[in-house]
Amino acid sequence: MSNLSLIAVGLAEVREGSEIVSSGVVRMAEGIVASWSAPIRWSYGKGDNEVSGISCLAEMFTDRRHADGSVDGKFLPAMYRAVADCFLPDDDDFPPAYKMQFKRAWSIASASKLGVEVSFVDADVIRKGKRAKVRAVEVPAAVAFDLYDENGVPTAAGKVIEGDVRRMLKRQRKKADDATVRKLAEETPIECIGGKIDGVAVPAVTAIADRLAAYSVAAGIASKGSRSTRVPADKFVDSVDVVIKALSVLTEKTESDFAPSDALDAKLRELNVLINAYLG
Repeated sequence: MSNLSLIAVGLAEVREGSEIVSSGVVRMAEGIVASWSAPIRWSYGKGDNEVSGISCLAEMFTDRRHADGSVDGKFLPAMYRAVADCFLPDDDDFPPAYKMQFKRAWSIASASKLGVEVSFVDADVIRKGKRAKVRAVEVPAAVAFDLYDENGVPTAAGKVIEGDVRRMLKRQRKKADDATVRKLAEETPIECIGGKIDGVAVPAVTAIADRLAAYSVAAGIASKGSRSTRVPADKFVDSVDVVIKALSVLTEKTESDFAPSDALDAKLRELNVLINAYLG
């Protein structure tokens, strides 16, 4: 399977709404790693106003700037269209839900390229009572969890992983000091497929992508986003509360201040797609 088809297959799994979208995200991440420096032509505008260039996936989320230093807000949409041309021949652009999953895959891939120990493995999961084989991200426990607090005291996750290490050493009839136990705990491989280990939540693909995204931001190859385009958490929660209340009214047999319409239904369907994409 080629590097390019890995991205295409991953996008297809996300697009088809397959039962385990996370597997598609991981496949995309594998393809992005292998095609990290592949040149991609992007453009926006027409005729004399066309702006174009050659970039690669490694540069996709780095702010491109105009001569005056301002951020070129049209670059990233142009890159998404260029990637869509390569991997989504039936679409002119990425739908919003695809962009979210592609960015997660990119965050995983970028961490790998930056030297984080990221592996792509086959894993068994249980979905709807049935066992399924998926592609998954595997990282050291120190990447998957906050194992220790600022004082070096084990967190709940740290206690669980250290406990596993100590039991393993006991079975092998080996003794180890605390420093060795900590080192082995930090190196313990974790398949990021969700679920729990002794009550501690294991990150699924959404959570591990969020954790790995911090590496590309710290390295300067991904932008945090300008304040003007980011929604403050408190305002976002307030907005969600408003939507919940409005939908509650719509679904009850009482009169509301606004009536259902085709336009409203279309927006709700778009919202539904984004919510499903976010929850993975």
